Amino acid sequence: MKSDFRKIETSGKIWLPKTKGEEVIGIVSAIVDGQYGKQYDILTEKGEDIRTPSHKVLQNRMVTVKKGDTIKIVFTGTDLPKVKGNNPTSLYDVYIKD
Repeated sequence: MKSDFRKIETSGKIWLPKTKGEEVIGIVSAIVDGQYGKQYDILTEKGEDIRTPSHKVLQNRMVTVKKGDTIKIVFTGTDLPKVKGNNPTSLYDVYIKD
């Protein structure tokens, strides 16, 4: 039976670093409004399509990034949550190629 629906896929996998110093380098191919704020699709220098997580610190660091920019995101670790019972805060440094 033919369906009038097609499954919606993300552009790639969500990048969820776990180890301090993990990084991703690539070109921003799209900026999307996710459920918890902006997310960025990045075509990495290795040819992978990834999407950034909706972590607030990362969103704040990425406010001036535009589609087509070449960027490097470095995971710098986590900080204790501000509110007991919440998840730790993920920390990032973001660099843009001039």
